[in-house]
Amino acid sequence: MHLTDEQLNEYLDNETTERPQLEAHLSNCSDCTARLTALQSLFAELDALPEVELTHSLREASLWDATRFAPQPNLTPQLPRWLTLTATLQAAFALIILLVAAPFVAEVLPPIELPSLTETLLQLQAQWLAWLKLFSALELPALPQIPTFEISSLLLTLTVVGVSLLWLVGNGLLLRKPIR
Repeated sequence: MHLTDEQLNEYLDNETTERPQLEAHLSNCSDCTARLTALQSLFAELDALPEVELTHSLREASLWDATRFAPQPNLTPQLPRWLTLTATLQAAFALIILLVAAPFVAEVLPPIELPSLTETLLQLQAQWLAWLKLFSALELPALPQIPTFEISSLLLTLTVVGVSLLWLVGNGLLLRKPIR
């Protein structure tokens, strides 16, 4: 187990209470001794560097200089105008395509007959009463059957491909112009 950099720094600064143990380890470990020697030479080089006087004092900086570094709370990030316009046009174009494609998709899909609102409410009421009766007898209710729709795999594949192409073209147009 080698000594950590923190232990070596504390040893050099005479800030450690484990000095005898560290010296015993250093006498047996050439890797840690080499690291200690490198740290000693680094600190010697740092001590040999000349003192450089600063050209500006931060305390004497004018108020204008100090405000340069203050956070600006009123700045709100905004997208470039072209990017906002492109995203809006892309959304409008997608909505138009969906509205135009809806009648064609409705012709391809089998007709779905939906019950009237009155029938639906009566079925819900009957189901609710049946559930209350079952719960009062501490029996678990049977879950209602969920209707399944059969969609051909070709139609599903064409829909996924079409939406993906529309997405790719829209984003290609969106990202065509580089951000400045």
